Amino acid sequence: MIKKIKSKLAVKVFIISALLMAFCCGITYFFILHFAPYIYSYTPSDVEWFADELAQELSMTDKGETAIYFSIANDTLTGDYNNEYLFHLFNSDGEEVSLTDTATATEKQIDDYNPKETSAHYTVSFIGEERPYTLLLAKNTDKESQAVEALHKALPALTIVIVAISVLAAVFYAWYMTAPIKKISKMSKQMANMDFGSLCPVERTDEIGVLSDSLNTLSSNLSAALTELKDANQKLQADIDKERELELQRIKFFSAASHELKTPITIIKGQLQGMLCGVGRYKDREIYLAQSLEVTNSLEKMVQELLTVSRIEAPQYSCVKTHFDFTQFLRQRLAAFDDLFVQKELSVAINLLPGIYIDGDIGLLQKVVDNLLGNAATYSPPGNSVRVDLRQAEEKVYLTIENTGVHIPEDDISKLFEPFYRVEQSRNRQTGGSGLGLYIVKTIINLHNAEISVQNTDDGVAIKVIF
Repeated sequence: MIKKIKSKLAVKVFIISALLMAFCCGITYFFILHFAPYIYSYTPSDVEWFADELAQELSMTDKGETAIYFSIANDTLTGDYNNEYLFHLFNSDGEEVSLTDTATATEKQIDDYNPKETSAHYTVSFIGEERPYTLLLAKNTDKESQAVEALHKALPALTIVIVAISVLAAVFYAWYMTAPIKKISKMSKQMANMDFGSLCPVERTDEIGVLSDSLNTLSSNLSAALTELKDANQKLQADIDKERELELQRIKFFSAASHELKTPITIIKGQLQGMLCGVGRYKDREIYLAQSLEVTNSLEKMVQELLTVSRIEAPQYSCVKTHFDFTQFLRQRLAAFDDLFVQKELSVAINLLPGIYIDGDIGLLQKVVDNLLGNAATYSPPGNSVRVDLRQAEEKVYLTIENTGVHIPEDDISKLFEPFYRVEQSRNRQTGGSGLGLYIVKTIINLHNAEISVQNTDDGVAIKVIF
């Protein structure tokens, strides 16, 4: 029998529900019985005259005889007033004392009695006693109420009703709770057998309904697992293809780098061989030694740029950012380019909003600013101007560097940040460009989660950086 109860959810729900309802009804009956009010037939004003007479008689009596007076008075209250009131005596400190022995306290205070349920306070002075006492009548709280008597009489009938209601409610509750759970259990067994074709009917919005809907969802998800696995395999293949593409890009980059390095090395080698052999024009070694040194400097710069690219593109690389005054930083970099601007006969218009701070790697951002200012100076014809503008709006910092007197073909703008790309019309080797400057700038800007863009203006070319 016990094993059957443990294995059947409906039986357990029925027993627990019936016991809980019976217990709740019993507790309710107890509290009603305990807090049922007593219906009094008399009010304090009806018995005040008796308290007044008793106080006068006690004031003319020795304290040792008080017990007799109080006994007679309580008998009168019991007989004439249904024992609804009792006398209480208090000393001068407000402590209640025994009616038979005024030296014994009852541990109650005069403030413990509700003034609305007591008579007026009467002062009593016993013969030979200096300290006065206070006498009053209060309702007898121990009097059993008529409501309690009625509850006791109705107890047998209430017991039958409570048991009947508990059983009926438990039967309904057990059916209501276990019927959908049985359906869920049946569906879960089918899912355990890899049968995902059935669905559990969802007719409720409570937790059981949510569980049914979750099982339906689980069944659908499991039935689609093979499809998702295929999608995952396709995504993995796409990642592999992307990795191959990146690898091809790396190969192209190093191939282009090798080609770019090969050209200046070939030039230097040819000039050195010509000077060593004293062939034709190479007899004037001073000129070609200077040219070789210039090519060597360009080669050194390209190698440094390649090392920079390799360093900042390494997976483990992370830039060290600090919070610094970007306005003051730009002023310092502009001051470093003063001589170059004067040499190029360029005017500089500076509009920097003071007190702009950003978070960034100062060393890397110096490469960005120096590259952009160097390009502006290098590719602007003499007599033109360079404009530098720094402002802040909506928690973003905008840096704009514009050089006038030159434009870039629109088709070439999207390719400017590719490695080793040069606009042949203006940015060839004769102007000193390696094709890596803007690629490095773009990489550093990405490390700072910033944006960079190039556009032609009415006067020239503007590069805008947004931090």
